[in-house]
Amino acid sequence: MKITSIRHPETYILAGMLILLLVLSFLSQGYYGGTDNINHYFLSRYAFAYPKLFLNPWGRPLYTILSSPFAQFGFTGIKVFNVILGTLSAWLLMKTARELKLNPSWMAVIMLCFTPLYMVMLFTAMTEILFGFVLICSLYLFFSKRYIAAAVVISFLPFARSEGYFMIPFIFLALLWRKQWKAIPFLATGFAVFSVLGAYQYHDLLWVIRNNPYPLIHPVYHTPGDFWSFIKQADVTFGVPNLVLLCVGIIMLVLSLFKGNSEKRINAAEIILLFLLPVLGYYFFHSFMYSKGWAGSLGFIRVMAAIIPLTTLISLYGFSLFTMLAGNRKWLRSTFLFLLTGLLVVFNFKTFNFPVPMGEEEKLIKKASDWVKSSFSPMPLVLYNDFNVPYFLGTDPYSPQKSMQIWKPSSVKDIAMGAIYIWDSHFGPNECKIPLDTVMRDPYMRLIKLFRPRAELYTLGDHPYEVYVFRKNPVANEFDNYFLTQTFIDAEDRELTPVIRKVFDFESGSADVDARLTRLNAASGKQAFVMDSKTEFSPGLALKCSELPSPAGKIRVKASVQLFSAVSYADNPSALVISLENSKGSYGYKAVFLEKSGFEKGKWNKVSLNSDLPDIKSKDDIIKVYVWHRGKSDLIVDDLIIDILAGGKD
Repeated sequence: MKITSIRHPETYILAGMLILLLVLSFLSQGYYGGTDNINHYFLSRYAFAYPKLFLNPWGRPLYTILSSPFAQFGFTGIKVFNVILGTLSAWLLMKTARELKLNPSWMAVIMLCFTPLYMVMLFTAMTEILFGFVLICSLYLFFSKRYIAAAVVISFLPFARSEGYFMIPFIFLALLWRKQWKAIPFLATGFAVFSVLGAYQYHDLLWVIRNNPYPLIHPVYHTPGDFWSFIKQADVTFGVPNLVLLCVGIIMLVLSLFKGNSEKRINAAEIILLFLLPVLGYYFFHSFMYSKGWAGSLGFIRVMAAIIPLTTLISLYGFSLFTMLAGNRKWLRSTFLFLLTGLLVVFNFKTFNFPVPMGEEEKLIKKASDWVKSSFSPMPLVLYNDFNVPYFLGTDPYSPQKSMQIWKPSSVKDIAMGAIYIWDSHFGPNECKIPLDTVMRDPYMRLIKLFRPRAELYTLGDHPYEVYVFRKNPVANEFDNYFLTQTFIDAEDRELTPVIRKVFDFESGSADVDARLTRLNAASGKQAFVMDSKTEFSPGLALKCSELPSPAGKIRVKASVQLFSAVSYADNPSALVISLENSKGSYGYKAVFLEKSGFEKGKWNKVSLNSDLPDIKSKDDIIKVYVWHRGKSDLIVDDLIIDILAGGKD
């Protein structure tokens, strides 16, 4: 039987990719990119009820308008919107590759959709996918010589993401290059349309300019970062196979400017102008803003998903080197295609978890929201900091009678009697500027529930992530919230089973320990352990995880120690440490650094530390508890007590 090649493989590839992405979308319980997902979803979901949301600058009006019909079907609906956009982007990228005579053009579909950051962003409510779609749509129209349409489409790019303003000049230069003078005025179409649409709502024809949602110096996000941060994470962004081909493509583009016929040189020049230079400019812009701490930049690589359709075409250009090497040998070309596809799939699924699981913070805030929903009937007014709360409660976030976000410490005093306030340590002390103590010390706010993660989790600002549920009490000062907090923690301990207790009172010890004991000063008993300038680590626990009973639930380590230093801890730095380690180093580390914590010299200080360990990777890993001494003066240690508890509810 004669074997024939499949005609129009791109049809089957696009259909298969759409089905795969839809299945992964439905199976994904979580989302990548944080709570901004929920903010975008709410703007789209409730825009028909509150029409002013359509033109909310933070939500990106083009995204809100186009996604709002899909959002009526819930968060899954808005994920489907992004999946459809991603599939259409792949189709347009393939057609653009054909216009540029890059073969096999259908490979662009696989290369784009299996780029790790791009795939994980498809299952979100974020705007980067729409940005990439509008951008590649405009470039396809340009290369298919529909210049006015290309100008009109890209003019709307800033209303998908603000970076669009930096992309329009490249199309402008390309239109000049091809002498398409008539198309140039149409680059102002999007600005004109949205200026008119918002003039009534904002009473300002220039509202687009004057309503910038990102001030240069953000009140919360203004910490400078590493200029090279985005470059250093390029392997996560693109995956190693695409990254290698991207580098090859860049080299080939530059070389093509100086050799080959004029058509190839012009082709390379236009790809550099409309693909490579926008990518480099985009990278430089975000790297620079992050390095300065401007416009609220936090260095999240998710923003790079917006230009992945551009980098994919450059990678495809790089792959053309292998097709040239294969020549007419179809078996070799097929081998290259097979190997690349396999590598793309493997690196994609190794980089991120698919389907996308729910994040640890989302799990805990959902647990708290579910508890409130099941504990009160009818539901009282619920106030919150994290937009996930009304999402999990299923309430309207824009109805002040049902739920409401609060943004400043003074708002705590204005909470209505009987209302619930869900405070979390991510948004509470950061975006909303409400420290926990402000709520704990309010005489009318009573703590009614505390939620902590299974294993310790640190969030923005290095705060341990926790969720506190308060209720406004009609009578003041009937309770002590700090005492109530401890009762919740003690209740957690009672759900755990004591596994191991180690006590180092230094009343007796090994020969090595005895040599460093002193009778001159002890917190209790007759002896204590002396750490001099040459003693970096104290006696302590070094327990192989294989010695644990392998319970379900959490592993909690509780440690306390008495420490004495005759000099200031600033001059004699020390710490109590709990560490979970393997051969590669520590992957669960917590410490109390005495030089940072206000402990006093010349007296005994009791230092306590609790740590809920992350999931243990191997039974050969080791749990360590010890005092770490980095100073030059003597540090006296006594009564190091270590408890390991296990089990409890997840």
